[in-house]
Amino acid sequence: MDFLYLLLAFGLGCVNVVNRTLSFQATKHLGNNSGCLMNYIVASIASLFLVLFYPQSKEAITHALQVPLWLYLGGVFGVIAFFLNITSLHKMNLFQSAIIILIGQLLASFLLDLFFGYSLSTIKIIGVVILTVGVIWDRKVSLDK
Repeated sequence: MDFLYLLLAFGLGCVNVVNRTLSFQATKHLGNNSGCLMNYIVASIASLFLVLFYPQSKEAITHALQVPLWLYLGGVFGVIAFFLNITSLHKMNLFQSAIIILIGQLLASFLLDLFFGYSLSTIKIIGVVILTVGVIWDRKVSLDK
């Protein structure tokens, strides 16, 4: 795998945590629904600027009108994911939230891989089990203090 893509994925993880933190703070002041709406309004404006100023975006708009409608459900799932994320942060710390989200992503990835006919390795399953046990243990230790 190309090092640049690994670096980009790492950067995505960092940006996600910063996004989660800022969004959580915004929802503490605005409430979950208004915070979620504010986040998506700002994201829509940023996306609009990207479309207007990125060289290949005009071709992307043309292609966007030709894809099946069900592909737009990604945006719906994005709003649901964001809402669940900011709601869950009220009950746990950022570290626990990040790990539990990772576990959820891995399990969903397993299911989608199986659905699309990809193989599932034992080592991946063991990794998710270890992560899950670690989060449960950390949660128990944190609550005992």
